Amino acid sequence: MRDDLKSAARSLLASRGFTLVALFVLALGIGAGTAIFSVVDAVVLRGLPFDEHDRLGVIYENDTRRAVTFGLGNVTPQTYLDWRELQQPFQQITAVAGTQFRLKTEGGEPADARAQRITAEFFPVLRVAPLLGRAFNASDEVEGRHRVAILTYGFWQRRFGGAADVVGRTIELSDSAYEIVGVMPATFSYPVGSDRPADLLVPMMFSKEDRTKGDSHNYNHTVIGRLKDGLSLQQATGQMWRLSEQLDQKDPKWTPGRRAYVLTLHDHLVGKVRGWMLMLLGAVVLVLLIACANVANLMLVRATGRTREMGIRAALGASPFRIVRGLVIEGLLLSSAGALLGVLLAWGGVTVLRAWLPAGLPRVASIGIDYRVLAATILASGVTGVLFGVAPALQSARPDLAGSLKDGGRSATAGGAAQRLRSILVVAEVALAVILLVGAGLFTGSFVRLIRVDPGFDYRNVLALNIGLSRRPGETFADYAVRSAPYVRQAVEAVGRVPGVEMVGTVSGGLPLSGSWSRTRITLPGRGQLSGEGDDIDRRTVSANYLRVLRIPLLKGRYLSDDDRAGSSPVVVINQAAAQRYWPGQDALGQRFTMNKKEWTVVGVVGNIHHLGPEIAPRQECYLPAAQEESYGATLAIRSAGDPLAVLPAVKAAIWSVNPEQRLTGDTVTLERYMDRLIAQRRFNMAVLALFGVLGLVIAAVGIYGVMAYVVAQRTNEIGVRMALGATRANVVSMVLRRAGVLMLAGLAIGGIGAWYLGSGVKSFLFEVQPNDAGIFAGALAVLACAGLLASALPARRAAAVDPLVALRRE
Repeated sequence: MRDDLKSAARSLLASRGFTLVALFVLALGIGAGTAIFSVVDAVVLRGLPFDEHDRLGVIYENDTRRAVTFGLGNVTPQTYLDWRELQQPFQQITAVAGTQFRLKTEGGEPADARAQRITAEFFPVLRVAPLLGRAFNASDEVEGRHRVAILTYGFWQRRFGGAADVVGRTIELSDSAYEIVGVMPATFSYPVGSDRPADLLVPMMFSKEDRTKGDSHNYNHTVIGRLKDGLSLQQATGQMWRLSEQLDQKDPKWTPGRRAYVLTLHDHLVGKVRGWMLMLLGAVVLVLLIACANVANLMLVRATGRTREMGIRAALGASPFRIVRGLVIEGLLLSSAGALLGVLLAWGGVTVLRAWLPAGLPRVASIGIDYRVLAATILASGVTGVLFGVAPALQSARPDLAGSLKDGGRSATAGGAAQRLRSILVVAEVALAVILLVGAGLFTGSFVRLIRVDPGFDYRNVLALNIGLSRRPGETFADYAVRSAPYVRQAVEAVGRVPGVEMVGTVSGGLPLSGSWSRTRITLPGRGQLSGEGDDIDRRTVSANYLRVLRIPLLKGRYLSDDDRAGSSPVVVINQAAAQRYWPGQDALGQRFTMNKKEWTVVGVVGNIHHLGPEIAPRQECYLPAAQEESYGATLAIRSAGDPLAVLPAVKAAIWSVNPEQRLTGDTVTLERYMDRLIAQRRFNMAVLALFGVLGLVIAAVGIYGVMAYVVAQRTNEIGVRMALGATRANVVSMVLRRAGVLMLAGLAIGGIGAWYLGSGVKSFLFEVQPNDAGIFAGALAVLACAGLLASALPARRAAAVDPLVALRRE
């Protein structure tokens, strides 16, 4: 075996040109595969760090009346409280909701402390326990009691230096004192796989509003339960569905048509990304297959040129098994070297991928080249080495001794079977490259159409900052709104005086593109409360300047103004979708509706905006004056003359001049960044598939060039004879290109059919592009045809340059 390894290494070193090309192709294929697999493995394939995590289910609601639903995975606190009391399929269920606190720092600006509000059942449901101290209990959830918190391990180390006596200390969070009652172990992280896990856990305290079923619905609680032994997900879903029906009958006006489903926690975490992740993994498998076909073709060409060598080995007593083993070892040695180079490429590729991955992707921090990825790479390289080493080995196993040894050193010509196999491999390369190029074209076209969607407002040069006072223990929502309103007005005035700031507005109820919204039902005169499918409306409580800050066009009537103050008649501005929905064929101006026990008069109609992103159709929206409607905090929308981040330091200083304790870290963002987050997944898919398409194109072109160069070399004598008998250079070039054209046409036809057939599988990933788009197919086929023509042109030119006298002298 050692002698075979030495012989294989010497043989590869002797064929430096072949070895370099093969290593280049293998490194590209294996490197791309390793990098993508490392991402898919970390994000999708790994389990969760909880005991019996397959028994953990997320309970979510789906509106059975609608084809598209929002808030998947989240429920209202009122619904959770009903479930907690009445559900049967789970041992226990817990509610979880993210929040942030303002944290004082020594000598610096206020910082954020990320937290998760949890019910006491969180610990038994996930089967986790604090490293120090105790878990929460039911008494910790009672409003009015002293507040408690549990630190995560990383926050404990950063904030308290890992002090052993931290339990019992007090930490001030958003002007409230919290007693530290525990510290979680280092292995605990929640949300699972988040790149920004929680610093603290605090008890879930349900307010009076959370327990009252009014007109508004806040879907902000994730509900997790541990299934009872012997119960399946399907059975649990059936029981929760029936419970939803019972609650719907009991209170038909609360959430009509919404039904409960159960999904494993793992599927809830990765379900939204599993499809496109596996699609990318499939694409990189195509790249690897093209690389394998290419190297197999190169090895067949090389094996044909070594027919005399194999004949001499057989004549000297080498058995067919010994010859096959040596060639397979060469293939394995070549694939191992290619895998090593590929892993080095993947190491750098993973760093690039991390920077390009969409925000919010779970478990990004764990992406890397670990032992699992290396094991997969070693297995893949071994399989590819055997695959492209077997064909030439079988070809050389039984050499024709007489044919290979006669005529001295003259090269042998490949048999018909070997030529057919090489042609099949070239056709396969071209076909696979067509599928990749069509996929790249579909996703590129989808992304281009996405970014061309008019959002209905100008999101450029707009800075967004969340501000607000901390809610005091036991303080009602109405009292909080009254107390915070003056502070918000003062902050707006201070920010408006900052040089470079053109205009400032406020909104409560969700900034466009942020993924937040507040939805409620309305009552129309003579029609009662609307509760049909899609009849509810998204509401925003805004300042007078807000619509102008975002440059949402006014279609009818007027914008809100400073004259729309408390005590005056309640007025509202609606969007065009609301006007068409509620008053079709009528003038919406002057129309009235009741919401939150107030009657509102429509004074203006503005254009529709894509509030939830360019892929989601506009919904009905209404804009209420902040002076006439209570709101919980506010988000500043600040339009600047230039780069909004340039005015950020001055804006922060202005806000701190009004409230030195206002935290402004972590929640500072531009609307452009919001848009970037929404299109990040499509941009990533487009970029990766475009890269794979280029790789497939390059590798296929190399394969075509290699085969045609070999054909020319093998037919040099024939070409010389033809030219001696009167064939022109054009005839010779035509002969070579015709052979390449036949292979290309076969590959293009097969690849086109394959791409057409597989197109339905990616339809759900496309935006306003059909998977059988004729223009994209034509473009992909044309690009590959041109690449094949160019790859064949150099061998054709070399054939045309053959000197008939030299060729005939060799003959």
